[in-house]
Amino acid sequence: MALYKDRHRELWNKCTNCGELVFKQALERNSYTCPNCDYYSPMPADGRLRYLFDSEAIFNLHPASIDKQLLDSIGMADLVDQNRFPDESQWLASAGEGTISNCPTVLAVVAPYAVPQRVHFVTLLVAIRTALEKKLPFITVYPSDALAKKRSDPPEQPELSPTEITYLTIEMDNLSQARLPQITILTDQDRQTGFLTQFPLGDVVLAEQNRMSGSSAGRRTHSSRGESSETMSSLSSYTPADVSIDYYVQRQDLPARLGKLLAFFAK
Repeated sequence: MALYKDRHRELWNKCTNCGELVFKQALERNSYTCPNCDYYSPMPADGRLRYLFDSEAIFNLHPASIDKQLLDSIGMADLVDQNRFPDESQWLASAGEGTISNCPTVLAVVAPYAVPQRVHFVTLLVAIRTALEKKLPFITVYPSDALAKKRSDPPEQPELSPTEITYLTIEMDNLSQARLPQITILTDQDRQTGFLTQFPLGDVVLAEQNRMSGSSAGRRTHSSRGESSETMSSLSSYTPADVSIDYYVQRQDLPARLGKLLAFFAK
């Protein structure tokens, strides 16, 4: 937790791409985009949540602050009681219910730099079951596993296990059976390993490019889906073959792209 607090106390942020120092508040106002090289710096989970939702009117779904009545309705009260998470753990993962382009949705964001732990499992599970209970689309945002990770305090919190990953996959399959849209956004691409994540993916997968460019985002369609290939960003050449990317998007275009997808699914 000290790393997170120290990062937010700093007045300046050093761009990991060009090495230039950027005033932290200016970086936040610019959606964590470096003004010198247009590189997308990793965005904190709570900041990403606010950026994608239409307004600050977000119903918080983090287990540290979720309503007990909702926990009972989705069968999560006992699990949350067994794993008490402090408010500070919200930097590890954020989840909420709000609107994107006026479309109600549930959004869950895994923070960059955070080692996947029990709080990620519980937060995602609460978000999935809320989407199922309220019959809402479910959107997830996962940073690349290649980012340097830091454990939270207390360090004894269990890391995410393969069993919990499998459980989340099964829970997301319940959303598919209910015909509820699932969209995943992969971020913070690594040049060597591409977009790697151990978390289960949605039916539609978007990948956020690493820097802002003047051209519109390209689309990649896999032949396994029976569709033709279209233009694709050169950055996507780093993506492993087993990661199926539907669209490459720039950060500033993400809210509009999600709005179009949600409007399409709502028809």
